Amino acid sequence: MPTDPGMQPTQTMQMPVQPSPEQPARRSRRWLRWAIPLLAFLLGVGVGGAGDQTNPTATPQYQSLQAELDSAEDEASELSDEVAAAEEQVQQAASAAQAQIEEQTAAIIQRATTLDQREQELAARESALRAAEAATSSGDRGSSSSSPSGSVSSGAGSAVVVEPEPEPEPEPEVVVSASYANCSEARAAGAAPVSVGDPGYGRHLDRDGDGVGCE
Repeated sequence: MPTDPGMQPTQTMQMPVQPSPEQPARRSRRWLRWAIPLLAFLLGVGVGGAGDQTNPTATPQYQSLQAELDSAEDEASELSDEVAAAEEQVQQAASAAQAQIEEQTAAIIQRATTLDQREQELAARESALRAAEAATSSGDRGSSSSSPSGSVSSGAGSAVVVEPEPEPEPEPEVVVSASYANCSEARAAGAAPVSVGDPGYGRHLDRDGDGVGCE
């Protein structure tokens, strides 16, 4: 816009700005923001290095693991002893059973041998008895055949006649009375056919009246 020629421009003087008292405090806070993390990092590195230099066997974790390992080894040793004892017991039981089996086998063999000997003795006795019976029967036959009805003895010149023993009389026949209700019973008894005069004959068996029933 145009200026009035009668008006003179006024010059304004700018005073230097003084820094406020809050700026130094803000700067100190910025320094603390990066100084504290740096200090913590350095402390962590130092502690880590010191931890690396310590003895690992002195840590509680290592000692706990070592105790568990020792306990496991002790249990394994006990189990090994128990297994060895069990194996020894099994071996002893097997040896005892084998010895018992051998004893029983020997006893059975001895009994079988004794039985065989007894059987042989019995067979020999039976053979001897049979031979004696055969000799006795042959002697009886020879004595009976050497004595005829008229034998002459050589004594004092006289003849002695020996009469033969009388023959035994035949036993009388026993008539058995039988009765058959029908021809089936007669056939079952082996009496069919039945004639007149035979035991069991009846008119009811002789239907045709020819004297023979159950033809």
